[in-house]
Amino acid sequence: YDAKVESYLQPFFCVTRGAAIRAFTDILRDPSHQFSVHNEDFTLFELGEYDDLSASFDLYATPVALGKAIEFVTN
Repeated sequence: YDAKVESYLQPFFCVTRGAAIRAFTDILRDPSHQFSVHNEDFTLFELGEYDDLSASFDLYATPVALGKAIEFVTN
């Protein structure tokens, strides 16, 4: 989620929550990426689950915040 734009960005898919956090943290290490440059503006959200056996999505009623980008940079 981009707080300045007040909009969610295009979702991405990972096998686990931990993999998503790792991917987000890796992006934050790139000093030229917008997430790194404006880390106070972005929050990582989990939107739901995907079942690869049935090709179905189970979206949460409310997105689950996993943390602000700035928190991943400082921790």
